[in-house]
Amino acid sequence: METLTLVIIEDEEAHFSLMKRAIAKDLPNASVYHFQEPTGCLKSLDEIIATVIITDYLMPGMNGIEFLEALNQQDIDIPVIMITGQGDEDIAVHAMKLGAKDYLVKSGDFFTLLPSVIKKVIRESELKESLRESERRFQDLAENTSDWLWEMDVQGRYIYSNPLVEGILGYCRYEVVGKYFYDFYSNEEKEALKNSVFQIVAEVKPITAFDNILIRKDRLEVSMETSGVPFFDKVGNLLGYRGVSRDISARKQTEDLVHNLSQMLMQAQELERQMISYELHDRIAQNLSTLKIGCDMLFDGQSAISPELRGKTAKFSKLIEQTITAVRDLSYDLRPPGLDDMGLVKALEIYCEEFSENSGVKVDFQSAGIYKLNLDFSTEIHLYRLVQEGLNNIRKHAAADQATIRLVGASPNIILRIEDNGKGFDVEARKRALNSEKRMGLRSMRERANLLQGNMEIQSRPMQGTKISIKIPFNQQINGSEKEHNNH
Repeated sequence: METLTLVIIEDEEAHFSLMKRAIAKDLPNASVYHFQEPTGCLKSLDEIIATVIITDYLMPGMNGIEFLEALNQQDIDIPVIMITGQGDEDIAVHAMKLGAKDYLVKSGDFFTLLPSVIKKVIRESELKESLRESERRFQDLAENTSDWLWEMDVQGRYIYSNPLVEGILGYCRYEVVGKYFYDFYSNEEKEALKNSVFQIVAEVKPITAFDNILIRKDRLEVSMETSGVPFFDKVGNLLGYRGVSRDISARKQTEDLVHNLSQMLMQAQELERQMISYELHDRIAQNLSTLKIGCDMLFDGQSAISPELRGKTAKFSKLIEQTITAVRDLSYDLRPPGLDDMGLVKALEIYCEEFSENSGVKVDFQSAGIYKLNLDFSTEIHLYRLVQEGLNNIRKHAAADQATIRLVGASPNIILRIEDNGKGFDVEARKRALNSEKRMGLRSMRERANLLQGNMEIQSRPMQGTKISIKIPFNQQINGSEKEHNNH
């Protein structure tokens, strides 16, 4: 048990002896120092590390109130218990205002109460010191972290900010306190972001990884990721939010760079595919066609050719014909033939029809609102590839006989849904296996969706089919006449 050091200022020796005896009985680990007057005690406090001071009110030289004032003047923070032979409420109130932790009257049960009061004052002092330590710990963390720590009230006004805000926004902490969180948003996004945050506050939900762009004091933009939690008063009323905002500008720049490089890689791949497709279609397929014609006409006008030789030649012609078909199919896979001339919807219709014929999987393709959108070729080819990869996955892995494709343009999004009635799979198990699998189907689809700033969700259960939903933002104004095109 920790040793206690008690200082007692009492000019009556008999009274001190009774106090010391009562303390020794209940607090055997306490060391007691006795002073008959306050002046000697004040001179010795530099040498004595006192836990608690117990002082009489009426003493030679100065009274208890004057002793408390002397402690405050010397900035000595030691808990004080004041005792007196008279129960004077005015003295008690004055003493408590000056920092006394308790006040005892020398009544019949005084010596019984004294040890328990000492214990209570010590517990309160330890609790106070623990709170101070927590505050110091928070202060050290708050002032040395690389993130902006803040508190705001229910109106969205900052009531606390750590100093790091100056390095992020250019405003010192005192300039931030008193401003509203939306004061740092651009005029274009202020209302939308303000409403989003207040919606979270109205529902008393945590703020989780909220991406937003703030305007610095020098009018430059900084990308932030903000998280926060609500805090309440003792009866549960919402007082505000406290949280952390992190500068993610560098991360955003890196993500944009990776996105741009990935987009360039995809475009390079499509360009390479186009070149290979043209080479296959315009040269190799044409040469093979010429070769087949020559093979078919090889024995024209000649009657003395054996049936065996004619049969072999016919087989070679058939093999050339199959090769021509394979080369053209490969060419079409590399570069959708109708995408440039007929547009996305028609190209997908043709692909779905041919896929149904070749795979035996009945494909129900429907589109709505896409004709109204002026899509760039990059978006069109990505959407085409998403359908292509989705159907290839169904053919290879789903064991399905029916598939449904829905492509809908509804500003501000393009929505693509791919469903099948196949054997399905465990989505979470597949996610865990993606890192070790060599198959790229679902991963490639997700990467394409990400390149279009969209997201992909998969719903599937064993023996219950699979549903893939892809949502891609598209902010262009829709215009032109409404055209709907369905193909079953």
